[in-house]
Amino acid sequence: MKNLFTVHQVAKCTGLSRSTLLRLEQMGILTPSQINPDSGYRYYDVTDVTQVMQIKLLLEMGLQYSDISAYYASGGNSVDIVQRLRQRLDILKRGVDEMELRTKGEPDMKAELIRLPKYVCYTKTSVGKSAADKYQAMYNTYHEVIEKGYRPLATEPIFGIAESEDYLAGVNKGAEHKIVCCVPLEPEFAPKEAVVIPACRALSVLYYGDYEHLPDAYLFLAQKMRELDLKPAGYMRTLGIVAPATGNAIDPSRYISRLALPVEE
Repeated sequence: MKNLFTVHQVAKCTGLSRSTLLRLEQMGILTPSQINPDSGYRYYDVTDVTQVMQIKLLLEMGLQYSDISAYYASGGNSVDIVQRLRQRLDILKRGVDEMELRTKGEPDMKAELIRLPKYVCYTKTSVGKSAADKYQAMYNTYHEVIEKGYRPLATEPIFGIAESEDYLAGVNKGAEHKIVCCVPLEPEFAPKEAVVIPACRALSVLYYGDYEHLPDAYLFLAQKMRELDLKPAGYMRTLGIVAPATGNAIDPSRYISRLALPVEE
């Protein structure tokens, strides 16, 4: 038909399969401009093709078909979807920052204000004083999560909440203190005893280097708190960073640590 395109043409143009285009139609996300009542052939116009390209972009941004359906149903005015995309963007930025710092291959620290999402966590309380104690407790807790068959979030790190504030006074005594080890879980699969940790604004310091000099990162964060006139709204979190080469030992000089202190809005 004049000025219209077949399923084959649209599939070739957009890179989506014919079956995907038909699935979009079945879900009510895409409606062909015309359907031949006798043959059942679908025909699309330029506007339809543009919509398919937008759907492809939304899929590449990480949205599910149900999200895209809700997006169109709302006329493109879905606050919930925007919030989830913003959270994905924050996660992606944190990951890129960590990879970029490791690529530089030299000791460094970077401070910035970030937003941490709400977590549903499996938690366990431990006691320690060194960074090595903290990380060991965190990974022991992670081991328990796997053993119990829970589902940790693939997009979020394990983290420890250190109930200590001496660094805010410009000192780091390394005294023994309580550590709450947290493993964020997929909410729909979390056990009843899981703990909800609310979303918050936080001052973060990304540190590259071995644990020996990690106390310097705590003091650096405290200095930035004073410079920015920020007030703490909770205890410090130490976020676990995924290893650069899974299954291989990491040179301690190439460790990356992220500290995040919740601050008042």
